[in-house]
Amino acid sequence: MAIVMLLFTGEHTNKVDRKGRVSLPADFRAELPDGDDRFIYVYPAPRKAFALEAVNRAQLQARAQSIDAHGMYTPEQEYFSNVILGRARKLSIDGDGRIVLPAEFLDHAKVDGQAMFVGGGQQFHIWQPERYEAYLRESLQSAPGFTLPPPRQEPAS
Repeated sequence: MAIVMLLFTGEHTNKVDRKGRVSLPADFRAELPDGDDRFIYVYPAPRKAFALEAVNRAQLQARAQSIDAHGMYTPEQEYFSNVILGRARKLSIDGDGRIVLPAEFLDHAKVDGQAMFVGGGQQFHIWQPERYEAYLRESLQSAPGFTLPPPRQEPAS
């Protein structure tokens, strides 16, 4: 299965209405396919206490394959299967570019009134803006000395 390389970037803040509807940033929508595949999968981010993580179908399938690579019924497979696949919700993108965040996700992320969308390359996160700012400050303070590994070399066709 070939994974389409997505590139979600930037920080975007949008209003959330009383029904949990929020517009996906136009830059993010442009990364998603047109037609019947206009949906994303959203789940509470496993390592970010108050964030939601969002991916497209191909990325969720890639995560499922990685989870299954741990072997059936191993503690790692059970954990990731429960916290990612079990909690993921398929959210349709309407004609106006909006999704409806389930109430339990709004509660988890403490989102009320505004949601901040933060690009993460192959996925993006949805935060309550002040919680994201606090997370970012903490991340920047703990990152001195980090370096990026060289890009993976794709096999020649």
